[in-house]
Order: sequence, then C-alpha cells, then structure tokens
Amino acid sequence: MSKNKLYPIFLKLEHKKVLIVGGGLIALQKLVGLLNTDAAITVLAPTIMDEVYACKGVFPDIRHIKFIERDYEFEDEKDFDLVIAATDINELNNTIANRCRDQLILVNSVDQMDYCDFYVPSIVDSGDVKIAISTNGKAPALAQKLRLELERNLDNGFQELVSKISEFRTKVKKKFDKDSDSRRRMKLVCWYTDREWSKFQNKERVNVYQY
Repeated sequence: MSKNKLYPIFLKLEHKKVLIVGGGLIALQKLVGLLNTDAAITVLAPTIMDEVYACKGVFPDIRHIKFIERDYEFEDEKDFDLVIAATDINELNNTIANRCRDQLILVNSVDQMDYCDFYVPSIVDSGDVKIAISTNGKAPALAQKLRLELERNLDNGFQELVSKISEFRTKVKKKFDKDSDSRRRMKLVCWYTDREWSKFQNKERVNVYQY
C-alpha cells in the first residue's frame, strides 16, 4: 500500500500575494477557494470569463481582486508568494512552475503532479471547522465525494460545540495563567472536550433515531 507523504498545513495568507494565471473554468475553481482568505489576489490571462470577474462580488461585500487581461510574460510571477498556473496549456503551466521554483515561490501547476509544490484539497468548511481532504493528487473526484459525505455530518450543532469548548478553554487559560499550570489547563480542557463530545454524540444518535 502506498503512503500519502504530503505534509498537511493551513496557510495564513494575510499580507501574502497570490497569482492565478488563467481566466477559464479551472482558474475560477481555484479562485473561489481563495475568496475567503485575506490574500491579495491577481488573475492574469488574455481572456477572463465573466464568472471569474463576478468573484469580486457586489457592494458592500466587494472582494478586491486585480485582473490583468494579457498573455503571461517572463517574470510575471516575480514578487508573488504563491502561484497557481491554471491555463489550458500544460506546457505553459509547467514553464510557469519551473520559473517559480527557480525563485522559491510555492506553485501549483493544475493537473500536473510533478510540477506542483502543493495540491489544492477538497474542503469541508463549517464555521470554525475546516477539513482538507487529499488523495495524494490521484483521485480528486473521490475527494469530492468524501467532502460531500462529511458535509452531511457537520450541522449547526457542531459549530455550537466548537464555540462552547473555545469559551471554556479561554476561561481556563485566564484562571490558570502561569506556565506551571500548563498541565492542569490541558487536563481540564481535555476533560471538558471529552464530556461535551460525548453529549454531542448522544444527541446525534437520538436525532437519528427520532428521524
């Protein structure tokens, strides 16, 4: 059995510049995934479809995105922190990826595993809970099915559980604020988490039975 050796992380993109090269459906998919981040996003392509432009939103929820309608040029990737090459020309995507790697810029060349420093996972997003699903780049359609299955099991009650545990954790940190209290804090938070998790599971089982 092969192993998934990817290192899962969640990137903080505040004050980071992200470049998407491409203006079609693939670029749209990647752009939508970035809309809820704080990244400064630039979309570069000779033709950008209306649906991509629409991602900037409408007043008062306008998301600032810079759109540049022209062909990719040498060094366009310069000064960006992360680049997604999402054109419909694999050779161009891979050229962009090589350029980025020469400059130590994280890059994803869509559907080209050997030219990716990272893969964009399927995301389950429910309030403060975010789950990333990876099939090591081998079966993205299966990752989408797993996402849908998890979404069905994350309802509003789960967000309430997160809020309760977060509130308790904050109170414990204030009451036991010394470094020497770290073990006590951890035990209290673990105890409370276990208790609330058991209550949540019992509630879910009752709801299923009633249904």
